[in-house]
Amino acid sequence: MSLYLIRHTRVGCAPGLCYGQLDVPLADSFAEEAQAVQLTLSAQFPNGLPPVWSSPSLRCRQLADALKAPYRTDARLMELNFGAWEGRTWQELDSPEARHWGDNWQSAAPPAGESLSQLLARLRDFLAEIGTGDALLISHSGPIRAIHHLLLNEPLETAFRRPVGYGELLRL
Repeated sequence: MSLYLIRHTRVGCAPGLCYGQLDVPLADSFAEEAQAVQLTLSAQFPNGLPPVWSSPSLRCRQLADALKAPYRTDARLMELNFGAWEGRTWQELDSPEARHWGDNWQSAAPPAGESLSQLLARLRDFLAEIGTGDALLISHSGPIRAIHHLLLNEPLETAFRRPVGYGELLRL
């Protein structure tokens, strides 16, 4: 099985905004970025794309729509849920509670949000369900890093330091 992972394109919100599962607009450069992704995929898959799954987040679905190929959405591909922190800036979240989460990111969860173990569990279930054939997943940096951890047995610290560029195609 080859798993192809694409992060959504750049977002058009203010830098420093916490927007895990919050729908935010895409950058004004979306059309150019989507075209670059299409060119990359055309070179990688000259005979057509494998089955495509997308996070239901607007920023992922817009990229999936731009690919003009059938796709399915699955909520298990969504970014980490930051709960009460969604839509706030990281600067305004500077608090003992946020510092506790930052120091204990492998086990703690934001208020009314999701822990890393919950993210890993939903991705584990998703990967088991899609089976062993090739697949293309359009998702977010958190799930992409988590999938690296799950499939490559990378330590969490390594996987979550992995750079994942906007619109970047990765193959596992």
